[in-house]
Amino acid sequence: MVFSFQSVRQAELAVVLDALARDECVAVYGLSNTGKSPFLRALPAAENLARYEKLAGRPGMFVYIDCNRVVELTAPGFFEVVIRSLLEALETAGFSPAALLEHLRRQHDRITTAGSVFQASLAFNNALSESCAQLGRHLVLLLDEFDEVYTALEDRTLLNLRALKDKFPDRLAYVTATVRPLADPGLRGENEFAELFTANTLALRLLSDADARQVLAEVGGADLPAALQQAILHAAGGHFGLLGALAQAAHRRPAALPRGPTVRAECLKLWNQLRPEEQAALRALVAAEDGLNPHDRTRLQTFGLLTGDGRLFSDLFATFVRYQGASAPETVQGVRVDEDAGEVWVDGVKVTVLTELEYRLMRLLYERLDRLTTKEQIVEAVWGGQYLDRVDDARIEKLVSRLRAKVEPEPLRPRYLITQRGRGYKLVSRPLEARDEDEG
Repeated sequence: MVFSFQSVRQAELAVVLDALARDECVAVYGLSNTGKSPFLRALPAAENLARYEKLAGRPGMFVYIDCNRVVELTAPGFFEVVIRSLLEALETAGFSPAALLEHLRRQHDRITTAGSVFQASLAFNNALSESCAQLGRHLVLLLDEFDEVYTALEDRTLLNLRALKDKFPDRLAYVTATVRPLADPGLRGENEFAELFTANTLALRLLSDADARQVLAEVGGADLPAALQQAILHAAGGHFGLLGALAQAAHRRPAALPRGPTVRAECLKLWNQLRPEEQAALRALVAAEDGLNPHDRTRLQTFGLLTGDGRLFSDLFATFVRYQGASAPETVQGVRVDEDAGEVWVDGVKVTVLTELEYRLMRLLYERLDRLTTKEQIVEAVWGGQYLDRVDDARIEKLVSRLRAKVEPEPLRPRYLITQRGRGYKLVSRPLEARDEDEG
């Protein structure tokens, strides 16, 4: 279900629109499924554009860009999805000069066929410069799911984005959505691009009671019994993703508050985006130990995980945290994919959160455990059959390399994700050294 998000988070919307009206950039951040994507998707709505025009005294063109659509984590891959999204938005709006559309199509073609990053960057700059010159509107690029792209881009690419903003200070702005602030050392730390957002970094925390009730109604909870609705609201604690997961599960088992795989998977997404020291702080909190030190308390409050009196936002999530703290680590060797929970385990350790493309690849390889998986099978399962002639070997190899970096302790000496030269790839059930010992 696509949630409109038009009448929730009004305070946050006002902050963003006010900053954009002042020609400033905005960085939005928040943990898993706090509603960052619906928030950015709502910004180009007609009523928000009207609010922006009233504040700024000029019209705006807000372009939503889903960075999960980037085929490869390179500068040309990023440039391509930005210009493709801009083209789609302009064609849908129907007000752009035909000459500009044709210019953007030519630059998009040059990006996709560029022989070097420099050539792709030149085409990208030409496309955005011409857009700023001809649109007659303030162009705002809404960069959603920006985390992985941001960490993968080279410094010169980010400097190029900064230079474009400096060149068109009153005609171009960026809004980014990430799990953590752009200046966080875990992403890239402070840099010239991140400086654009210093004055306007907005934490997207938990929903207010009124907003949570509206979200629950829009994700299907309006048909549930009133008592069950109240139980869902209490269990979710204002977390956008948990509201949807609980409502979905409640329709399957409406007799009582459900806590099945869908709900557990939502808790796991949230848990996996926390760093080890943050997970340890949550374990201490739910274990009712001596309490949190000021640093840990501030960090958890920043993400909206604590209530005003210092309790964890959700009893349901507190139960999940207790289970995580009590679970003994697995010692079984091998790779395991738990599709119900959305978990991937390697030698008893949960791997870091995978991107959508990485997870599709892992799921395919796991389904074909100990069997060869061809490149054609990978393209069809990961990107779709329509991309069979468009995704080359280099893109497949880069995706495999990214997955290998997350599931292999030593990616340059893989134990599980094996390359079969000229044929494809294989995920094996036992590590290579164990197989070698058996064969010896």
